Amino acid sequence: MHTLNRFDYRADGIFGEFTFDGDPGRFCVSLEHSYDIKPKLPSGIYTCKRGQHKLHNGIPFETFEITGVPGHSGILFHAGNFNADSSGCVLLGHAIVGDPITGGEMITGSKDEFKQWLERLDGIDEFQLEVI
Repeated sequence: MHTLNRFDYRADGIFGEFTFDGDPGRFCVSLEHSYDIKPKLPSGIYTCKRGQHKLHNGIPFETFEITGVPGHSGILFHAGNFNADSSGCVLLGHAIVGDPITGGEMITGSKDEFKQWLERLDGIDEFQLEVI
């Protein structure tokens, strides 16, 4: 089972790390939108399913949807750097750094990290995710 372990709940985002089952350390960092410091995705165990999805730009892309989220659908893994880039989805990146414009935090290297994350899941149509 893969793990999303959150460690920092802030007004400018909920930060954590993603670990693949069997790996000794984190694969990448994560960022979710902070809704009054409460994520849309509660702690628990979920099934993530591969599929084609669209964000606000309307361009289809392949990713995994986190299914079975109480009261929500369309919770996806995707690239993005800021709290505002997520409407409850999980953004993946290389590092958490200070945002020089807002003074808050952001993640970097998201497009590359998301691509590597998808490559790591090549040939897998679904997986179990534990959110801590």
